[in-house]
Amino acid sequence: MDAEAARPARLELAGETDADLLGYMGMAREDPAGARAAWEEFYRRHRRYLHAVCLRAYGPLLGGEAGACDLVAETFRRAYEHAGTFDAAGLTGRDRLRRRARAWLGRIAQRLAQTALRNRGRLPPAALPPEQWQQLAEPAEAAPESPQLVGRVRGALEALSDREQTVLRVTMQWYQPDRAHQRLPNDVAAELAETLGTTPENLRQIRRRALRKVEAALRAGQEPTERSCQ
Repeated sequence: MDAEAARPARLELAGETDADLLGYMGMAREDPAGARAAWEEFYRRHRRYLHAVCLRAYGPLLGGEAGACDLVAETFRRAYEHAGTFDAAGLTGRDRLRRRARAWLGRIAQRLAQTALRNRGRLPPAALPPEQWQQLAEPAEAAPESPQLVGRVRGALEALSDREQTVLRVTMQWYQPDRAHQRLPNDVAAELAETLGTTPENLRQIRRRALRKVEAALRAGQEPTERSCQ
C-alpha cells in the first residue's frame, strides 16, 4: 500500500476507540492489512506513555534506556498477538477506554519485566499462556492521581540510596494490594541479594527502612489542615 492510499485509512482509524483498534487487531487472520493499520494507530497513541512508564519503573532493573525500549517493543508485540483477549468490561467513552487499554498494556509490561528479572534481564521469547491474558486488565476506575502527590512520591523515592531504590522497584513488581505478608519469590530474592552483595534476609530490612523514609518524607510534605475554633 503506498502512502497516498494509507493516509485515508489512518485518518479513519484515528476516530476509533482503543477497544475498536484492539478489536481490529484481533482479526489479523481475516484482515491482516486492517489489523496492521490498527496496530500502528494503537502504537502511535500509547508509545510515549508506555516508554515513560517502562523507563521510570523498569529501566534501572533492565539496563537503562535500551532495556526499557526492548520492553516497550515486546509489550506492543504481545498486545498485537493477544489483542482479542482485551476486555473493555462494558466501558464506553474514549477516555475511559484509553485508561483501560493503558492499564492492560501496563500489566503486560509488568509480567514481562517480572520474567526478565527471573532471567537475569533477558526478555522472555515465548508468549504467555492465553488464559493469563484474560486477567491482565486492571480496574479502569481508579482514583485520579494528584500531580502534587505524584511529585512528592517521586521526590521521596529519588532521595533514597540506589540500593534502596532498586529493592523497592523489584519488590513492587510482585506487590498485590489485596494480599498480606507478601514476599519476593525465593529465586528473585536470591538473585537480587547476590546483585547487591547482601542476603535475602537483609533485603527485607532494606525495604522496610526505605518505606519508612518514603512515609516520613510524604508526611513532612503534607499541607497543614485547618482547625476550627472551639
